[in-house]
Amino acid sequence: MSRRVIYRFRRDLRLEDHLGLVRALSEGRVVPVLLLDDLTVARVSANARRATFYCQAVAALEQALRARGAQLVVRRARRAGPALVALARALDAAAVAWSWTYDGPGLADDRDTAQALEEAGVRVLLAHDAPVLSPEDVDLQRHGAGEGYRAFTPYRAAWSRVAPVEYASERLLDGAFDVPAAAGQPLPEPRDFGHEPVTLECAGGAAAAAERLATFLDLHARDYTLARRLFAGPPTSHLGADLALGTLSARRIVRELRALAGRPYAVAEERRSFEEAERALVLRDFFLQLSWHWPRTHERPLQEKPTLAFAGDAPGVAAWEHGMTGYPLVDAAMRELRARGWMHPKARAVAASFLCFDLGVSWKRGREIFDRYLVEDDAALATGNWQWIAGVGADMAQYPRIYNPVRQARTFDPEGRYVRRWVPELAGVPAHVIHAPLDVSPRGQMELPFIETAHYPRPIVEHDAAARKLLARYRALPRRST
Repeated sequence: MSRRVIYRFRRDLRLEDHLGLVRALSEGRVVPVLLLDDLTVARVSANARRATFYCQAVAALEQALRARGAQLVVRRARRAGPALVALARALDAAAVAWSWTYDGPGLADDRDTAQALEEAGVRVLLAHDAPVLSPEDVDLQRHGAGEGYRAFTPYRAAWSRVAPVEYASERLLDGAFDVPAAAGQPLPEPRDFGHEPVTLECAGGAAAAAERLATFLDLHARDYTLARRLFAGPPTSHLGADLALGTLSARRIVRELRALAGRPYAVAEERRSFEEAERALVLRDFFLQLSWHWPRTHERPLQEKPTLAFAGDAPGVAAWEHGMTGYPLVDAAMRELRARGWMHPKARAVAASFLCFDLGVSWKRGREIFDRYLVEDDAALATGNWQWIAGVGADMAQYPRIYNPVRQARTFDPEGRYVRRWVPELAGVPAHVIHAPLDVSPRGQMELPFIETAHYPRPIVEHDAAARKLLARYRALPRRST
């Protein structure tokens, strides 16, 4: 084939098991393009870790392309549509392909870009590469295709009836790419996003992601059930940032997990862990399709509940952000986030619940603060998870799920290992009081080592009173259908 096709890499920074790229290759020789438009720059600029991770992933993609005789054409522009129209004309490209994003602003930009290209007479090829299964594939399992799922249980049942596919192309090794005469611009660096490069726990790029997946499958996947529940337990997968940038295929993870579960010598506990790890990917797909069908959820709750009117801010938000609430588990979680750009999945739920229900602050404010620190960048997942915790999203429970931070800590960090790691003021406090040290009698407090060496704050709010107040208000107001 002699036709030229532009492939715009966006949140799919890899070559393997890549649906969008395979479709582009079927149309002609591919010109790989990275467009640094305003929307991309705004997302990557959130923090130094994210900017560094992104730049490493882009550099790794460029290296993989060069190994195949290609080069990544980098362009900087304010808006994607006009930039891709101009590039398609300059390169005489018959089509432009890329993978969908799923958050509200990203979807709007994808559709505006597609419209601009089509009006210019350029074919548009869009693919669902990020999820294991596309929203359409799961929708086809019900009678009313195109409706989407607002509840997880029926979605999971429909999802389980479709087998994930591997997308590969032999052309990747045989003249697949075109090298245009038009010169590209330099690869992005963290300074382009307003940050100095930083040292990361996990390097960015497809090869590094594959190594992390191999380590997880070989050493930790069998303990995933424990890892999800114990804050200081076995490691979880730590693949969220890789999935968010598409340096790793979610389909591949499911295939690998199912292969492990299908081994004849796998014990029941291991199979449960493999299934729970797969369930996490089903939930990820669920939130992506939720945003796909209801992109308004980026700004508005899926369930408009007047009973849960949250404030935009509160005096305790700064203490929450900096891990100084007086609740050791919440503080440990927020300090881990600030120190690593990552937080244990269950700790995220407890910290988010505290902001929404103890402090009465909007899920949007929490999403914004998390975004300042997280390496991973997936606004659709962030919105789905925050709304779920706040009781205004896809969680169909009758009442909000209010996490008691002390009870959660005693159950899932019984020895206080997680708290001791991230709240050093409490390192010498005995396990039986570490999760509520100021509940100890005044005489007992005098014997605790942290009283003399550091000043751990008193709780900024009384959890039980805040929970009772919210539930009383919730019961008093009339029910409203969603």
